[in-house]
Amino acid sequence: MKTVKKILKYTLRTLLGFTVFIGVYLLSAYCCQFITTNDDYKEPLAGTEVFLISNGVHTDICLPIEESDTVWKSYFKPSQFKGLKEQPKYISFGWGDKGFYLDTPTWADLTAKTAIKAALLPSSTAIHVTYKTKQPFLSANIKSFIINQASLKRLQKYIISHIKLKNKKSILIDCCRYPGVFDNFYEAKGNYHIFKTCNVWTNNAIKKAGVKTSVWTPFSSAILKQF
Repeated sequence: MKTVKKILKYTLRTLLGFTVFIGVYLLSAYCCQFITTNDDYKEPLAGTEVFLISNGVHTDICLPIEESDTVWKSYFKPSQFKGLKEQPKYISFGWGDKGFYLDTPTWADLTAKTAIKAALLPSSTAIHVTYKTKQPFLSANIKSFIINQASLKRLQKYIISHIKLKNKKSILIDCCRYPGVFDNFYEAKGNYHIFKTCNVWTNNAIKKAGVKTSVWTPFSSAILKQF
C-alpha cells in the first residue's frame, strides 16, 4: 500500500511539474513576442525582398535566386530536385527536427511519438530546401521585408552555417519529398529542442539580417505579427 502511495505521489509531482513547465514556457513565448530586437531597423527603399512563408505551424525563409544564384546552386543543385524543369526564381529554407521532417510529409502523418520526441528531446536536424518558379504572393501566411546587400550577406551566412557538409558539398537526404513542390532535405548542423524550434531558427535568421523582430519565439504567428 505504501509503495502504491509513493508511486501516486511521485506521479502527481511529475505531472504537476510538467504542467508548470509548459505554463511557464507558453507564458514566456507570449511575453517575448512583444520584446523586440533591432528596433532601429528601417526598411530601405530599394534592396532584396525576403519572404516569410508559414504553413500555420512552421516558417520558411524565401530568397530570390537572381540575387544569390552563385551561392545556392553550388550547395543545392537544381538537377537534384525531381520534376524541376523551369529555371527556379526563388529558394526557400526551413530548419528543423530531422525525424519530424522525414516522418511527417503531411500533418495527417503526425504521430504522438514523433511530436513528443521533437518537442522534448534534443535531436538531429535537417534543412528543407524548396525551389520555386514563381514569386510568392503576400497573404495572411506570407509576409515580406526589404534588406540591403550587407544584410543579405549576413542572412546567407547564417543559413550556410547550418548546412552540414561532406567534402565541401551538402549531404542530400534522398527521400521523403513533399507532394506538389520541388523540394529536398539535406543534413543540417545543430540540435533541435523545445528552446530552439524551427521558428526560433527563422527568427534568428531575421535577427542576423538586422530586421526588427521578436527577441525569441517558438511559434510562427509571433514572427508574422512583426510584418
